[in-house]
Amino acid sequence: MTRRDWILVVGLYTLVALAFYSYTLLNAIPGPDRWPAYYAWDPATHALVQPLTGAGAYQTFVLKSWLDASMPFVPLLALPYVTYLVLGPIVVPALALRFGSLRQFATVTLALVASQLVLDLGYFLFQTNVPRTATPPAGFDGWLIRMVWGNDLPFNGFPSAHCAWTTVAIIALWRLRHRLPWVCWPLMAWLALVYPATVMLQQHFLIDVYAGIPIGFAVYWAVMFLVERPELAERRS
Repeated sequence: MTRRDWILVVGLYTLVALAFYSYTLLNAIPGPDRWPAYYAWDPATHALVQPLTGAGAYQTFVLKSWLDASMPFVPLLALPYVTYLVLGPIVVPALALRFGSLRQFATVTLALVASQLVLDLGYFLFQTNVPRTATPPAGFDGWLIRMVWGNDLPFNGFPSAHCAWTTVAIIALWRLRHRLPWVCWPLMAWLALVYPATVMLQQHFLIDVYAGIPIGFAVYWAVMFLVERPELAERRS
């Protein structure tokens, strides 16, 4: 790789970091006047109130369905949920660069950035909340869930960023499966656990998962078409 290539790699990784930072900027309690026509959730009583009353209530959307009510609480799934933060935006792009091509690396990193921009628009216009009603157990799995809950407020719910970025990472690994099968298949299986983890850790509702997966899928293939089309055209000729 040339010096110019390495500058591009560092620049794209920086964009991914900035995209993740944009998520954290929007992951905050919305103001009391943000959604005055909709239900508000009082964090003190976990009750929905309408219209907004009291100093402790704030406006959010709660997208809980009847099926969400039957979802079990599985704190141990915090392991894939947390490790995705390293595997998805760091390890998978590195594998695409090492065993794929610079264009494949650009595809996966730009897909992460572009999908986050789509998600940020949703978080800004449609703030949701997932009330955490479970009690973390004692032990290692309880420590994991407290770490997740302590570092990720449940306000950027719809669509799920974890599911969108995980989908991008799995597609990138799928394209490398013939070159690196002993790594790609286990990683894809591990990352697939992120989908149920988002719901079973009370981080998201099912509709957040249903929305996040197609965003990751659509954005990845759109970016691949734009970034790698010249290379694909050359191979056909």
